Amino acid sequence: MPVKVELDIADEALNQEELKTPELGRVAVQNFYYALGYVPEELKTPELCQAAVQKNGDALEYVPEALKTPELCLAAVQKYGYALRYVPEALKTPELCLVAVQNNGLALKYVPEALKTPELCLAAVQKYGGALQYVPEALKTPELCLAAVQNDASALEYVPEALKTPELCLVAVQNDASALEYVPEALKRPELCLAAVQKNGDALKYVPEALKTPKVCPAAVQNDASALRYVPEALKRPELCLAAVQKNGDALEYVPEALKTPELCLAAVQNDASALQYVPEALKTPELCLAAVQNDASALQYVPEAFKTPELCLAAVQKNGDALEYVPEALKTPKVCLAAVQKNCGALRYVPEELKTPKVCLAAVQKNYGALRYVPEALKTPKVCLAAVQKNGSAFRYVPEELKTPALCLAAVKNYGKALEYVPEEFKTPELCLAAVQKKGRALKYVPEALKAPELCLAAVQNDKEITTELAEGLAKIIMNIIIEKAGRRARRTRTILNTFILIILAVLTSLFYIHPGSRGTIFLILIGFISGRLTGTLPGRRSQ
Repeated sequence: MPVKVELDIADEALNQEELKTPELGRVAVQNFYYALGYVPEELKTPELCQAAVQKNGDALEYVPEALKTPELCLAAVQKYGYALRYVPEALKTPELCLVAVQNNGLALKYVPEALKTPELCLAAVQKYGGALQYVPEALKTPELCLAAVQNDASALEYVPEALKTPELCLVAVQNDASALEYVPEALKRPELCLAAVQKNGDALKYVPEALKTPKVCPAAVQNDASALRYVPEALKRPELCLAAVQKNGDALEYVPEALKTPELCLAAVQNDASALQYVPEALKTPELCLAAVQNDASALQYVPEAFKTPELCLAAVQKNGDALEYVPEALKTPKVCLAAVQKNCGALRYVPEELKTPKVCLAAVQKNYGALRYVPEALKTPKVCLAAVQKNGSAFRYVPEELKTPALCLAAVKNYGKALEYVPEEFKTPELCLAAVQKKGRALKYVPEALKAPELCLAAVQNDKEITTELAEGLAKIIMNIIIEKAGRRARRTRTILNTFILIILAVLTSLFYIHPGSRGTIFLILIGFISGRLTGTLPGRRSQ
């Protein structure tokens, strides 16, 4: 059961007569501000609402209009300026609105037009330049617009055309080159475009064709090789294309076919082997393919079948075992497959079934436990399975049931406590469960109830502090079951009510655990005592059977 209060449960629970108490509402909003939305109106006191908005200003949405005082609204916008949207119009004063926009510039959207002064609007755009979109046109002065684009260059989009000066546009693109998109065509001058692409080569896409000069285009490519895609074909010279692929091999995609020379293609694959996919078939030589594979073995997928020699394939899998995926079936020899799984255990999934020998499978699981999932059932021998779980106990999930011996189970949980989840019930002994929780406290969830002795629970919480939450859940479930037994026909409804109450208990207990280290021992003893009492049938207040 999660600690977070589920809204649908809280909605029903907080409307039950049994839980309509100020105490419950207070605990709920202290943990989750939005719980205020599920508190009955008659229980929403000024103090409760104050606690909610201090947690999160947006809680003002759930405050009754009659309780929205100037002080409460001020507290809300101080916490979160955008909460201004929930402030009644009558309470929106110049001072309150100023606090809101100083916290969140976009709160200007909810400021009444009559209160949008030059000073207020300036404060908003200085906090967030994009707030310029909510500034009245009459208040958009050169100074205000400059402040906005200095804060956020994309605010240039909301600057009136008449105020977009060369100086303002330069400030914008120097701040963020993509702001060139919002510069009027008439103001896109060579100097401005050059400044933009020098900052971000991708801005070349916003440069007019007439201004894509031999000076601007190389500057863009130098900054970002992929900007070659925006360079006019007439300006794609051998030197520029070479510079692009040397910076980013994948830029070969944008090189004209006529300029793709052996030298250029070699430079591209040496920079990025995946560029081999853009090399014309006629230029894919054995030497070029070898250079690509030596750079990145996955480039084997772009090598023509005729060039996939045993030597090349072996070189590829020795660099990256997963390249075995691209090796022709006829070339998947025992030597190549073994080399592949020794490099990368996951390559076992690309090994033909007839070549999955005990030797290959053992090599794979010794490299990485996860390879056990790709081992054929017939080859999952005790030796292979033991090697896997000794590497990492979580591989135990892939061990066949018939091979799960007490010794193997113990080896698994000693390596990875939560492997207890996959241990057969008949092998879950006190000793084995203790070994599991000593390795990983949270393995306690997989311990049979009958074996959850105080000593075992203590070992779990000493190993993993987060287990306190699970122990609290156990305690809460015990309490719930006891009350449910007494609830009779109202059991289902009572369970829903208790679910919410339990979640609040969990939140409190968990926060106590993390905030007050000195109380940990007490909490441990209380929880263990309750759980132990439940197991032995000696819980206080419970009628003997």
